Amino acid sequence: MSQKTARFVVSIVATMGLLALLSQFVVYVVDQRELAVVLRFGEPVRAATKPGLYFKAPFVESVRLLPSTLQFWGDDQGDTLPDLPTKDNKKIEIVPWAVWKINDPIAFVKKMRTMDNAEKRVFQFARGAMRDIITQHDLEDLVRSTDREMKMAQTEFDSAEKALLEEALPDADIGRTQPKRSVLGRKAILDAINAAARKNLLANSDDQEGGGRGIELVDVGISHIDFVPKVRETTFQRWIAERDAISTRNVQEGEQQKQEILNMTHREVEKINGEGQKRASEIRGKADAEVIKRYADAISEVGEFYTFVRTLEAYEQSINDQTEIILTTDNDFLRQFKAIGSVGPLPSTVSPGDSAPNNSAESDTGDSPLDSTVSLSDSEQE
Repeated sequence: MSQKTARFVVSIVATMGLLALLSQFVVYVVDQRELAVVLRFGEPVRAATKPGLYFKAPFVESVRLLPSTLQFWGDDQGDTLPDLPTKDNKKIEIVPWAVWKINDPIAFVKKMRTMDNAEKRVFQFARGAMRDIITQHDLEDLVRSTDREMKMAQTEFDSAEKALLEEALPDADIGRTQPKRSVLGRKAILDAINAAARKNLLANSDDQEGGGRGIELVDVGISHIDFVPKVRETTFQRWIAERDAISTRNVQEGEQQKQEILNMTHREVEKINGEGQKRASEIRGKADAEVIKRYADAISEVGEFYTFVRTLEAYEQSINDQTEIILTTDNDFLRQFKAIGSVGPLPSTVSPGDSAPNNSAESDTGDSPLDSTVSLSDSEQE
């Protein structure tokens, strides 16, 4: 390559480098996700809201790029609205959120200056609108999305259950067993909050602290609703007490039914036992009557033999080797002793002049037989 050509190439490169260096003072590019504001000595003079290549005056004008995308704020526990009272005097806390964007870059630079300032203003207007609107409605309006009839589980009590709960929870609000009808609904409340926030944001556009701030609220919502800690704890304790009261009632009813079943069972057992004992007594009575009848029949058939056997049994039981008997002359025992060794039936009576044969136990006193007694030794008895 000749020297002339080399100088030409160098000059072209130098020119392009110089143009590239000077272009940053003259040309700027706007991305499709950005907005551009041209500042002349620090004051905004024009804006570029569409993507493309734009020109500016060098050294006099500067460009500030801003996001054109939607910005999100909130849904953080640090942004919670605490101790927010509802119309029905329920203390709640909510976690809000908001979606916003820059709709006027020049007004934004004039009023908001930075993104942090803009987010603080969004926070201020969103919270203010929520506080103003929520305090005008009941909690039931806020937590429900429609005005359909709400089915409440285990909240409608009969008179007995209500009396039981009122006794267990004297300070509880148990009188209202029906849900509120024709509620406004959460959607309507959020629409009212959005309208109030936008109105407050756009109000007094000529005032430095008023609207015309170059930002637009796209949507405002609530990500979390809860009772304040103290009310939440009290509510949980009330629910626990209600469940305990109902559980106690159910246990008492179960014990009562258990006792009724046991009483019925015992009564049935006693009835069965009584009928069995009655039947056993009837059978035993019939058997005893049959035995007595047979004894009577046997005695009537062999009466004399039976009398004789029973007499011998009486002798056996009443006389032993230590027995000493004193008898009169007309005693039956003496008649039996007199008849020992004789043949024939026993004498019916013992006359005073008769003497028992071979009876050495007769008295030798010579007294009258009617007044005499006999003392038998053990050998004589045998």
